[in-house]
Amino acid sequence: GLVRETVDPLLGRAPEPETVSMILRRVQEYPGVLGTHDLMIHDYGPGRQFASIHVEMAAEVSILESHDVIDNIERDFLHRDGIHLIAHLDPVVTSDPHVAEVRDFLSKAAAELYEGLTVHDLRLVPGATHTNVIFDCVVPSDANISHAEVCAGLRKKVAEQFPDHFCVITIDENYAGQ
Repeated sequence: GLVRETVDPLLGRAPEPETVSMILRRVQEYPGVLGTHDLMIHDYGPGRQFASIHVEMAAEVSILESHDVIDNIERDFLHRDGIHLIAHLDPVVTSDPHVAEVRDFLSKAAAELYEGLTVHDLRLVPGATHTNVIFDCVVPSDANISHAEVCAGLRKKVAEQFPDHFCVITIDENYAGQ
């Protein structure tokens, strides 16, 4: 027990579920926040907690306005909770119906492929012969599906629905257990 108490903070351990829930819930409450992902928390003892999170906001909103919200989030967490939070702004295209269609399709396709798969950071890059569908997919740490199976499954589903679309997928790890 004593060894674990000493070693865990040095080697790292999963954050408390309450802390994860609190951060996710509070960030979502800020105006203009559409979603969050990639939360990582590091705890080096009392008063030395650091976290980073990606915050999705509408790409059509002024970068200055979105940056102001990000600044408020970071400042509020430091003053209110003593957490040094770094928030990364991820723009989400909300005004293009085709992007919305692909986003909805991918979310459903991921859930059908394996429960708990989530998709974020979607970008469509149209070209002369095809459209690249670039996105990240989070695979739960306890999933019994390989990264290769996830990629192949999603590529197949997208190709069936959108024959001229090609997937470029990054598999993400879930460090905060969210």
